[in-house]
Amino acid sequence: MKKNYVFGALIAAIALVFAACSGSSRMAKSTSTRVDLATSVRFIPSIANLEVQPSHVTATLHASDLESLKAEEMKQTLVAKALATVNGDLMLAPRFTTEKGADGKMVSMTVTGYAAFITSFRPMAEADVYEEVGKELAQNHPTDKLALNTMTVADVEYTTKKTITLSPADLVGKNEETALKLAKERMLRQEKMDVLYGVQYSMKNENGSLTSFTMTAFPGKYVNYRQTTLLEQKLLQPGTKPVVKFKTIAADIQPVSARVQKKYGTNNAQAKESELKETARNTVLTQNKADFLLNETFYFDRAEKVITHVTICGTPAIYANFRPLKADEVVDVKLVPIAGDEQEKPKSFFDIFKKK
Repeated sequence: MKKNYVFGALIAAIALVFAACSGSSRMAKSTSTRVDLATSVRFIPSIANLEVQPSHVTATLHASDLESLKAEEMKQTLVAKALATVNGDLMLAPRFTTEKGADGKMVSMTVTGYAAFITSFRPMAEADVYEEVGKELAQNHPTDKLALNTMTVADVEYTTKKTITLSPADLVGKNEETALKLAKERMLRQEKMDVLYGVQYSMKNENGSLTSFTMTAFPGKYVNYRQTTLLEQKLLQPGTKPVVKFKTIAADIQPVSARVQKKYGTNNAQAKESELKETARNTVLTQNKADFLLNETFYFDRAEKVITHVTICGTPAIYANFRPLKADEVVDVKLVPIAGDEQEKPKSFFDIFKKK
């Protein structure tokens, strides 16, 4: 019965093929398309929960075991051997040591680290995203898993500006560099501080010798040592050296006159458009005691491909009402003057997708 069924199905298939080729056949087309799961569906990354053994595991390989291996392969083999002693899955903070003979050739290599075991898997959650910061703080090698230290941070507490003046006796045999170094050291010692910010100094030099030296600075000390969270690290980006950032200063824009239009001769046939723009702009700003021009535009007159005149148009304006930027203030970035000739124009929604 089974053979007859298979044979009948085969005859039916052949009949369909011939029917499709005949002129009187009817053929139906389907508009459905195949969906490839691997490329059409995105997957949430998985998190592997680890349990780390508190004691070290170690393994050693000798030269005879290593001679045919590359450096990275040596490490992989050592880690695998060490983990095999406890049936571990990963090694954290591996430390490799090499023993060499009198001839400088490798005798053996040893790895020491912490074995970790995968206890479970789960989908990554929003809170896990912050752990990606840890990966940015350490250099992860392809075959090494690094154990990250919790980060200790400290605040810097600055005092008011201080001044120190070196005496003539302090300046004997000193040049500018050595006098500055002495002034910094003395201020830190006198104020019992750790760091200086905003160092400025003035000096007098007569006949090649320093006769006076005065320095001002804001001394600061390290306070409030503590551990940070990954979110704080991402937001604050603490570094190994004290950094001072400034509060954003906002200002209103205030026109000082009506729109002006000025035409200037170039007097220089070789001048570039950018140079002519800068000269015309500076002239108008100086004449109007302004900081920048609103809606600045330029026109050029040419004769035989040479620029003879430049015309500048715009509304002179100044900054007014300087103040710290408030959290709820809206900043109009289109009006922020940009140094240099070219000013970036605001992009429309569609410009973002245009290829350059």
